[in-house]
Amino acid sequence: MPSEIRVRRIDPTDAAAMLDMDQLVWSDPQQVPREEALRDVPTRAGFIAAIDGEDVGIAGSWDVEVSVPATGGGASLRPAEGLTWVGVHPDFRRRGVLTALMRHHLRWVREEQGRAISILKASEASIYGRFGYGAATHELIKTFPAGARFEAPAQVEELAAATSTRTTRCAPEQAERVLALARRCGGLAAGHVLRSAEDIARILRDVPQTRVGSEPAHLLWATRHGEDVGCAWFRRHAKWSRGAPDGRLDVSWVLDLDAGARLALGRRLTSFDLMSETVYWTATDDPLLLWQSTQRPHGSGICDDLWLRVTDLSRAVADRGHAADLDLNLRVSDEHLPENAGTWHWSATEGSGSLRPAEGPAELTLDIADLGALWLGDQSVGARVRAGHVLEHRPGAAAELDAALRTPTRPVASVDF
Repeated sequence: MPSEIRVRRIDPTDAAAMLDMDQLVWSDPQQVPREEALRDVPTRAGFIAAIDGEDVGIAGSWDVEVSVPATGGGASLRPAEGLTWVGVHPDFRRRGVLTALMRHHLRWVREEQGRAISILKASEASIYGRFGYGAATHELIKTFPAGARFEAPAQVEELAAATSTRTTRCAPEQAERVLALARRCGGLAAGHVLRSAEDIARILRDVPQTRVGSEPAHLLWATRHGEDVGCAWFRRHAKWSRGAPDGRLDVSWVLDLDAGARLALGRRLTSFDLMSETVYWTATDDPLLLWQSTQRPHGSGICDDLWLRVTDLSRAVADRGHAADLDLNLRVSDEHLPENAGTWHWSATEGSGSLRPAEGPAELTLDIADLGALWLGDQSVGARVRAGHVLEHRPGAAAELDAALRTPTRPVASVDF
């Protein structure tokens, strides 16, 4: 008979055990001083799975907010859980440890935290779909050459000309400033992920052992009339080739309140001395791409960014804006949270949606992971019908749901967590 897997929530004294497991799972070279590494353990909500008293797996969760589409084309911030530090001891793989941790997390998010959404960044994209997560956003890895030209319309150029930029070293003291700007950005577009001020301060610390051959991280601030309108986190990697400078500037994330700030930041980030290229992680419809005279080459590839899991479907529907009225029955499957499963009547009027048990037959059939992929506006119902993931029982039903979930732009590329 298989041994029972028990999942316990850690207290501060368990932080070392959780760190030890994480370092084993991820083949960590342990170059970061242990005291520094312990600061990064998610003690706010850390969990350890054990079999017969032996620790065999870990998972953690950050307190985050995620911006979801709002009525009228903007976005609104909603509380969520950011799943992180997921790992299984190499001696206990394929024994149900991951499944036990994931089910515990989903139940904890719904029942104890009362939150309708869980999000994550996947190290292996093939893992999380079976637990109901969908790839809700994607990003393009785009390399711009030094001095890249961005040709924007006159009204954007006017805003950019009124915007000044300034470089500062990353430091914990800037956490509140970053959070204030991020909160404003979270009301503009879907896909933003906000961390707490405490977490941002921790991330902005400079730990030399994490630089991997680069300089300390910097923030490039964009201001206009004394107000912050944008910020970018970047690092430079110095390199010389055949006696000439050939460095690379990596942009980890960008926040901006308008196109003028985006343009001003883009021009500065592609014009640093000794850098021959600037690497961005952008949304696939980022204005920087649209301001170039040619879209070739478009980038080095598109990858998954944010994965989203709806843990409480009724609450999530009520929390999300709708772009069109809706009157639709759909059948939802959910292996791990059966409360979400069933045939539901999804209605929306004047931007507000609600869910109740349906009285008639289903017009669409999908899995909860399909809804995760659709939730922020990056994918369409029609595309998932064409791929066979969603079944359409009444012609036009997919188009109606697409119209209700439509967003003006694709979700932004989000910060890591």
